[in-house]
Amino acid sequence: MLLLTGGACGSVENASTSPSPTSATSPGPSPSPASTGDETPVATQVLPPAQDLPVASLCSKPIVVAADGNASPLTCSNGDLNVRAWKYYAAISASVLGLGLNPTQGQAEGAICDDLKHNHATRAEESSGYRLARLYYSWTFNIDVATLTCQ
Repeated sequence: MLLLTGGACGSVENASTSPSPTSATSPGPSPSPASTGDETPVATQVLPPAQDLPVASLCSKPIVVAADGNASPLTCSNGDLNVRAWKYYAAISASVLGLGLNPTQGQAEGAICDDLKHNHATRAEESSGYRLARLYYSWTFNIDVATLTCQ
């Protein structure tokens, strides 16, 4: 429990001299990423290459990169978008991640194809990038990146 009051120096001193490592009140990242409490809420902010604020809530959780180049998890346990995953995919899925709030399905498909051709994303990587963009912007259309035909 954290109580902030103006002029209560003794309370602040007591709070700082008795830290609780299991407390979930700290807004900072967990000092032990391997623990079960390794998820941290993140304030709403624009995540480049996006130019709009996200519709989704944000969190931070350590990611693991698999042999195929995919990083996970894309979300935290509560469904919030994992900022660390977004930052990982920002270069290889830049076109789809930067597309914006209201694209058509055709524009999203074009952005996916651009990432595959010019940003050297694999279809597995781009599928994750698309899933992040869909959550970030709250798009309602579904695209199967694995079967999408690019010109």
